Amino acid sequence: MPKKTIYWLCGVVVLLALGFYGYSKWTEAREKVSLWTLVPDNAVFVVETNNAPRFLDHLQQTDLWTTVSQMPFVLRLDDQLAQLDSISTGRSQIRNFLTNKNVLVSMHVMGRTEYDLVYYVPVSTVAQHRYIRTLVENMSKSGLYRQEIREYQGFQITDIIHQNDNDNLSYFSYHNNLVISPSPVLVEEIIRKINRGQLESPAKDYKNTNYLSQPDVYANVFINYQHVPDLLGVFLKKDLLADVNLLSSLCRNSMLQLKLDNNRLFMNGFSRPETVEGSLYSRIQGHEAKKFNLREVLPERAAIVLHLGLNQMSTLRKEPGTPEGSFLDSLSGSFAGELGLCYLEAYDTKTSPEKILFAQTSNAGMTQQMLNRLQPGQTAGTVEKHGQHTIRLLTAKELPQQLFGDMFKGFEQTYYTTLQNYILFTDDVATMRALLTEVEEGKVWSKSAAMEPLLNESQQTDNIGLFINTSHAWNLLLRSMSPEQQVSLLRNSSIIKKFNYFSLQFGAAENQYYTSFLLRHQEESRVKTVLADQGIRREETFDFNSRLISTPFLTKFVVDNSNEIVVQDSALVLYGVGADRGRRNWSDTLNSRIMGPVLQLPYGQDKRLKYFFATSNSLHCIDKSGKEEENFPFILGDSLRLQRLTVFDYDKTGDYRLAADDNLGNLFILDMQGNLQSGWNPMRLDGRLAAPPQHVKVNGRNVVLVTLENGFIYAFGTQGEPYPGFPINLNASLRSGLFPKLGISFRRSLFTTVTQGGEVITFDLTGEVTRREQLLRPDRRSTFKLVPEEGGKSFIIARSDPGRVALFGQDGKLLLDRRFVTSSAKEVQYFHFGGDRKLYVIWETGPRKAYLFDVQAQPLGDDPINTSYPVTVRYNEVQNQYTVFSTYNKLLQKTVVQGR
Repeated sequence: MPKKTIYWLCGVVVLLALGFYGYSKWTEAREKVSLWTLVPDNAVFVVETNNAPRFLDHLQQTDLWTTVSQMPFVLRLDDQLAQLDSISTGRSQIRNFLTNKNVLVSMHVMGRTEYDLVYYVPVSTVAQHRYIRTLVENMSKSGLYRQEIREYQGFQITDIIHQNDNDNLSYFSYHNNLVISPSPVLVEEIIRKINRGQLESPAKDYKNTNYLSQPDVYANVFINYQHVPDLLGVFLKKDLLADVNLLSSLCRNSMLQLKLDNNRLFMNGFSRPETVEGSLYSRIQGHEAKKFNLREVLPERAAIVLHLGLNQMSTLRKEPGTPEGSFLDSLSGSFAGELGLCYLEAYDTKTSPEKILFAQTSNAGMTQQMLNRLQPGQTAGTVEKHGQHTIRLLTAKELPQQLFGDMFKGFEQTYYTTLQNYILFTDDVATMRALLTEVEEGKVWSKSAAMEPLLNESQQTDNIGLFINTSHAWNLLLRSMSPEQQVSLLRNSSIIKKFNYFSLQFGAAENQYYTSFLLRHQEESRVKTVLADQGIRREETFDFNSRLISTPFLTKFVVDNSNEIVVQDSALVLYGVGADRGRRNWSDTLNSRIMGPVLQLPYGQDKRLKYFFATSNSLHCIDKSGKEEENFPFILGDSLRLQRLTVFDYDKTGDYRLAADDNLGNLFILDMQGNLQSGWNPMRLDGRLAAPPQHVKVNGRNVVLVTLENGFIYAFGTQGEPYPGFPINLNASLRSGLFPKLGISFRRSLFTTVTQGGEVITFDLTGEVTRREQLLRPDRRSTFKLVPEEGGKSFIIARSDPGRVALFGQDGKLLLDRRFVTSSAKEVQYFHFGGDRKLYVIWETGPRKAYLFDVQAQPLGDDPINTSYPVTVRYNEVQNQYTVFSTYNKLLQKTVVQGR
């Protein structure tokens, strides 16, 4: 055969081989690979969207966007995209590139303190390949980035590094799909997975589930609960991770649909149970979801609520009592239905939060009898009455943990009572008293306008539910965060707090759990239509014939339960005025000026609200028509000059005691028939009271505390008998009352006050001073006062200097420092409506002007409010608005203040 023919044949063979190799590579590249199979098994979350620009367009039209757009991650991403747009051929290119494209994003924990993301992007056309190639080339030419190419296990990895901050972005291509991540470690892990031939989706349980075909769904969201504890471990302190691990063991994974509304993001779908031995699912398998009736007794100030719906609570116990059929087994088995652990709002990060455990029982009487068997007999301080309820102390340590498992630890001692068909457990009797009072007053979730949307949109039944009120839970979140994450949380506090409600629920549905996540954002768009701008707008004024001579007092009109304002004019007529429409509800002509506050309490045969107040020498009680109740008024003496009326209800039974103090230091206490009580007819003290007398109950004993302006503090029993250790002399002048922090004994019950000279003093009920701390006093004329908020849950300290006022928190942190033109006396008011909804009011007595400041010490409105007396404030949580009532000359003014 001629050599020429041989050469031709060899050439044809080479060409065929090259063609076959090229064809096989082309075929391999065009072979479609599910992006899900590239995701490593340790992904915590995987999000799949088929049109990211459409999602972004919708997001930008919602209330969420204003907050989301300020997140550091979003700001960095936006900056990076802007740079890429400038490098490429225009912003529309990236948008067009992502339109109608299925893209995946997965999140992975990289260690004890880090996590990172991987992006999976298909590149399906020649134009898209050209766009990516041109973009990468232009990035290298721009001088902002440098490009490094390396081989790893047969794949070419491209690392793009920013020249200024060394931020890294690594990517490689596989079957016309780009895998991109800031973490080279994750990119290499995916290559190793490919080379092992283990291309299996972590979401293989949901291979036939795809919510993206629905028009109002923007993403599929896969959650791997086996790795959720690893992610939360990045943020939380180690002592919380045991509870996280147990709760995460209910389900193995979830596939959820993501939807977006104006001010809420919610995900719904199904979860597969975790069937391994010892999981939470193994304990509650087969239990039906229970209706969330607990909303009827949860207090408005609840911060975090863990709700469980179970057929029987005893299944939660990790190690049931031995021997089988022990007493604790029987007691635990008597609880069935709902179990709720509620943490209340904490006012600082140093104090352990108050907590309440609600446990439903089918037979409250029988369960109560069994509980009483744990502590037979009654000793002083173990039983007390609170209205219709009996509160008992059980000294069995960690009783809730023994009954319901390790999630319910932290009860050094246990107080319990019965409320409806729930047994309530607390570790602090003051918490129990406050809760019972709030439920009685209707301050519960089911009656809260702010909670209504969350409750309506969440599942009505569940087996496991977690509810978080972000503003109320803020200090709890800070307390639970690792020190490394606290700084970041504080830095982003204004953003996080905008997302004010969160819920997560699992409800049994055949062999899986219906799952619902709901994240609500503070509603703003509708509010802004009410007030055009943030600040103050005088909405309404109500004219009177005579000058008003009192602070406006906020009350309720009994006839229709509407908001009402009580004021008095110079003709000595007391009026009840509708707060919303300004109508005159009632009036009462008095003989003298009212002294101190107008109080409203249920009284009389009808048990409806009545108005209680003092004049210069008399105590009054009038009904809804302004008529005196039977036997009233009580006249204490023609020559007296009373300062105010204080009402005590020792056992919360409505059997009131009326306490009145005068300008000479005499303290009278009467019953509701006008009889002066033994020891109080009157109690003659050696100085004028610096604040209203205070009643507390500790270890079953009633204590009346009296603070005098001369620095003496007294503690009396109900018959006027002094307690041992009292009086104590602080050796300083006082103009402040006491802030109580009650404990289980007299020695563990602490009271704080501040002297006029700025010394913060804490003492206990044995009369021992436990702490003295001098605050900075920049001027010898500086004076200090402790200012509690109306609910008595927190306080601030006000320092008045000539022409200047400074406010300090309980921890001594400076909250506000403001200079004024005049040196006239200033009066400070402090209103706290939960979370960051705080309002500081500084009233100048000379110019008769009130200045309003928010929690950031920023003034609300350009101009102060004209007012002759301190103001009264009402808060609307739904619209985030403060309504300020003030009196000025002949006007009752209603001013609306929009919160930020």
